[in-house]
Amino acid sequence: MLFNWKSGLVFCLLFFSLSVVSAAEVPVAAISSEAGIVIRLKQPQETMQRITRLTSQVDENISGLLAANVRTIVGRSLSNPTWAGVDPTRDISVGVFLDAEQDPGLLFIVPIKDAAKLKEALGEKYHSAVQDQWLIYSEDQKLLEQAQASLKQPEKSYESQLSSEAKTMFASGDLALYLNLQKIVKIYHAQLERAEGQVDRALTDLSKKINTAPGMNAKPILGLYSTLAKGSLQAVKDSHAYTTAFQFSEKGIGLESLFEVEADSQTDRLFQTNPPRSFNQLGHFPAHQLAYIAGAGNTDALITWGMNMTAQMFDETSQNAEARDKFMEIVKQIRSLKFGSYYFSFELGKLADGVMHAYTISEVTPSDKMRTLTHQMMPIMKNISLPGIKQEITFTPDAEQAGGLPVDLTVIKQEIDPASDPLQIQKRMLEILYGPSGITNRMAYPEGKVLQVMGGTASMQKFMDALNAPDKSSLIAQNQSAFRQARARGADKANILALIDVSGTVMRILNIFAESRQQAGPFAEKQIRELGIQDSYLTFSLTTGKQSLSTKTYIPVENLQNGFKVYSLISRQK
Repeated sequence: MLFNWKSGLVFCLLFFSLSVVSAAEVPVAAISSEAGIVIRLKQPQETMQRITRLTSQVDENISGLLAANVRTIVGRSLSNPTWAGVDPTRDISVGVFLDAEQDPGLLFIVPIKDAAKLKEALGEKYHSAVQDQWLIYSEDQKLLEQAQASLKQPEKSYESQLSSEAKTMFASGDLALYLNLQKIVKIYHAQLERAEGQVDRALTDLSKKINTAPGMNAKPILGLYSTLAKGSLQAVKDSHAYTTAFQFSEKGIGLESLFEVEADSQTDRLFQTNPPRSFNQLGHFPAHQLAYIAGAGNTDALITWGMNMTAQMFDETSQNAEARDKFMEIVKQIRSLKFGSYYFSFELGKLADGVMHAYTISEVTPSDKMRTLTHQMMPIMKNISLPGIKQEITFTPDAEQAGGLPVDLTVIKQEIDPASDPLQIQKRMLEILYGPSGITNRMAYPEGKVLQVMGGTASMQKFMDALNAPDKSSLIAQNQSAFRQARARGADKANILALIDVSGTVMRILNIFAESRQQAGPFAEKQIRELGIQDSYLTFSLTTGKQSLSTKTYIPVENLQNGFKVYSLISRQK
């Protein structure tokens, strides 16, 4: 009896386990490596429940409407609006097969709850086949036949093309997308070649138009456009795959992506010469800023590119030719310095003094040498010509003191040509951002750093107080709960890290616009407290690696709640 009981139990457990594996395992081999795009919706019922739990914390009414709309949209995408015969507890996959000359073909792999009802809902235009507990269907009979053949050759499925990192990311997403870029580039090769020619012609035409405008130095503008356009096209040519995945939870929305390129390609070499960093200094910036941003990479290449662009802004005169030569000599010396990461944050102040208050750190060694070179460069900068702008630069070394260090003061007053700004929009924006005194910039040079504070009343002392504060001080960002939570959602090491208080920025901008019309702002401190709006940051990080560029984006539920409260208040006031 004991033997039979044990044997029966083992048999039942084994049978149950095999049943679960069979039910959960999607026949992904049906989507071959010929697919240009693959989409997967993980367990639709559970995913939509997670979305509902998230959005119900924002607004119950919107949550219900959103859930119904998502279900309808997905159903229509499957050509089955009512989900007849579909098992919503298991994954749905779609393969998209591209063709340069005709519309793409779609192949669906949908879990079956009732095969007859599902086939009836699809109608006669679809060709289908049952595979275990799944229905594979397509309008294209050839795609269905190809899928059936692919099932016998799993080594040729789209999954065989994914790197281990891409597989992990694709599997983690509640909604995941894979682009076989190598295949797509091959299919649309002719179109890419034409696009490259069109970019060259567009830049040539733009050069002719801008160069005919009096007083305009078009070289730096065209150089920027050319670098961006040609760099983007080169990245597409070098690309191998792109994977992205959404994750939904009660705490927020996550989005990860992975862009992979061919080994030793031009883009791969660019990625590998821009190593990511940790950005530890960011936590010592002043607390409660509207945004915190940090960047790192191949600083020498960035300086060379930036300074070359700046050198092109000198007018074509003999006097400026001499100034340009001096400028480039200083640039050579700057390139010999050692550069690290770059940090930036901003807040918005009062309209009367200019609203932009920005704080930056550039890691530079030796920083005293950088100060000497900056002093040499400033008198030359007056020779720079900007299209449609006349500017006056006033540089005062040792103008102030902060934290026991001398602070240099630069004020740039810009006059916009009325012909290029007939409605005086640019003129007004400059006044709003920087105030009537012009663009005011303060610089200090502690060991290993260059500190800059931009804004008429922005305080270098406030910046230094935060940077020199004890680790547990309430003055600094790292002891702000919203900052800590947002920073934890970004990559540990990155090339770009951004934490942005979207709702806070919108509220401040709306208050500033109201102030410019001499009206009370819609978001007084009392209203903000009553609405329960607190600091909350959207997180974005970008990281380069060997043959790859990855990003992470996270929107916490507090960001969504704040956004809805801001929208609701504005709607009521209107």
